Amino acid sequence: MVAKIKKKLNESKTARWLVLIVASFAMATNYYFYDALAPLADLIRMNLGFTSTEYGFFISAYSIPNVFLAMAVLGGIILDRVGIRFTGFSFILLMALGGTITAYGASDSFLSGGFGYNFMNSFLTSYSPALKMMSLGFFVFGLGAETSIVVLSKVIVKWFKGKELALALGLNLAIGRLGAALAFTLSPRLIYPEWTTAIWFGVLLLWVGLLAFMFYMLMDLKLDRQVDIDVKDPEDEFKWKDLKDLVTNRSVIYITMLCVTFYSAVFPFLKFAPDLLMNKFAMPRALAGDVTSYLMYGTILLTPLFGWVADNKGKSATLMYLGSALLIVAHMMFAMTHIEPRIPIVLLGIAFSLVPAAMWPAVTKIVRQSKLGTAYGFMFSVQNIGLWLFPILIGYVLDSSNPFYRAEISTGQYAEVQREGLNYSGTYIDRRGEPNADMAIHVNASIYRDSLGGPVVWREQHQVETDSQGRFHLQFGQGDVISNVAFDQLLHKDNYRAEIVVTRRSEDMQLFSGHFSRGADHYFRDGVDQRHQALFSSTLRGVLTIYHDLYEEQVVSEVEGEDPATVTETVFVEERRVWQERVRFYLDEEGRFEIPMGYGRLVFADPLYFGLDQGHYAAEVIKPLDYTNAMLVFSLLGFVGLVFAFLLKREDKTSGYGLELPNKDME
Repeated sequence: MVAKIKKKLNESKTARWLVLIVASFAMATNYYFYDALAPLADLIRMNLGFTSTEYGFFISAYSIPNVFLAMAVLGGIILDRVGIRFTGFSFILLMALGGTITAYGASDSFLSGGFGYNFMNSFLTSYSPALKMMSLGFFVFGLGAETSIVVLSKVIVKWFKGKELALALGLNLAIGRLGAALAFTLSPRLIYPEWTTAIWFGVLLLWVGLLAFMFYMLMDLKLDRQVDIDVKDPEDEFKWKDLKDLVTNRSVIYITMLCVTFYSAVFPFLKFAPDLLMNKFAMPRALAGDVTSYLMYGTILLTPLFGWVADNKGKSATLMYLGSALLIVAHMMFAMTHIEPRIPIVLLGIAFSLVPAAMWPAVTKIVRQSKLGTAYGFMFSVQNIGLWLFPILIGYVLDSSNPFYRAEISTGQYAEVQREGLNYSGTYIDRRGEPNADMAIHVNASIYRDSLGGPVVWREQHQVETDSQGRFHLQFGQGDVISNVAFDQLLHKDNYRAEIVVTRRSEDMQLFSGHFSRGADHYFRDGVDQRHQALFSSTLRGVLTIYHDLYEEQVVSEVEGEDPATVTETVFVEERRVWQERVRFYLDEEGRFEIPMGYGRLVFADPLYFGLDQGHYAAEVIKPLDYTNAMLVFSLLGFVGLVFAFLLKREDKTSGYGLELPNKDME
């Protein structure tokens, strides 16, 4: 009788893909928390009193373990010595603990004198306890995060080696970047009821990611009992003795410097991008997060495409050159223009797909197989120097180039503003207390319900001019740009009418005019008649305008006699335009549509209709940060990267590495 051979766990397709899902989820929680704080930069500054330099220092704390503790090397040594399970659990636990410490440092419990507050207040007293505690937390998070990425990559190799390895590694990276994209999308929407809710949600994901890895550990233990899989590759080990050969190779230096300048112009930028969009383009927080996330979604789609081009068509040096040039163009657009910000974000997404897709495979042509591990470790370590240094530098540039103005207006003070016809006066002074005289500035005015801690009901941007004493004036509700209103105060009455005008082939067309059905979540829905059938099943852009039709009871006639009576009827008085925004919506095959409120570009909102002239409100007037100089720094990084890409391309011609040839061997 022939004994039945038991199928090994890694030979089960279901088990392999379950491992991929679990490992990729743990990776995504890492990416999510790393980027979840970026859309909260202004809230961190306002609620915790951080300067932009201090915010940059806090962000850079993540990279300290890799710059000063050589975790790119030590983490790999630990992984090789003690194995995947113990290393993965330990470092993912460090991620979760670091995230918890970070959130605790921003919490009311800590700020009101909770555990550790007095200790953090006992040294470096010129810096706030919150800054020190949150930086400690982000340092611990970074201590675990980078090594955990290596561990999770090894997990994929262990289970997919000899099978669908390339696909699995690609999906693992894509899911990780999806986590980063979701951070920009979800974090701005999780700031209620407390702004720290968004941070705590990221912490929760980290702990769930740890539980997911613990589930993987059970599967991994079962596999190890079945078969001994060696995932150690001597060629991947960091070897100090090989460093001399690397640092004397001009091509290695060029591609390493391209790596550090390129990633320093992308990852630190992402930490400031939502704040840039809110300050320069007056975007609502949620929309700023959404637009920033386009960069990550773009890389998920485009990186495999450009990787295929490099594999099959070659031109890796050209792709790196082109990506560096796009980086300069995108950052210069942010620095010097007010162009639609989605355009430079998309260009950055293309650049962020071009360069990595070409750069990392190109290293294999420059460096021998036996030294690849050393080369990648060297590049990774140098790259982290940039990721540590440039957030601090950008924060310093923002602080040094932005005289600050912020005024908090209590409910009592706002009542006085209401009595003055919503007029407000302020004085713009610099850091030395001197007035900024005779200059044009932008200020953001935000109105909150009941208190400064309440929900925002109105946000607008004004362009004002200061006089010789630095004084300026504005009127609430009459901003040059209205960026946000409280949608729950709209559509709470009857007699609304909507008008939708779409533009097709440079011609304006009234698609809809009339009353509409209202949904519970600030949207309306209806349909259009058959004369617009040519537009059915298409996505349209247009302008939505909402009118509130006002009626009143008027006497029509009086009947006299024993029982005198007055005959009245409801008479239309006027239409009042209360809302207008540019929208993008889908018209289905039957001509029906559904448009959510407030997701387009706001054109007009009636401030009196929203009750800004009555009721209990508080307000804040703040000068938005000018990001011009900061973006010029990022542009300079792109230019330096372009120089190294040019030098690398020229060196390839003389050294014959074949960077312009396909990566795949052509038959």
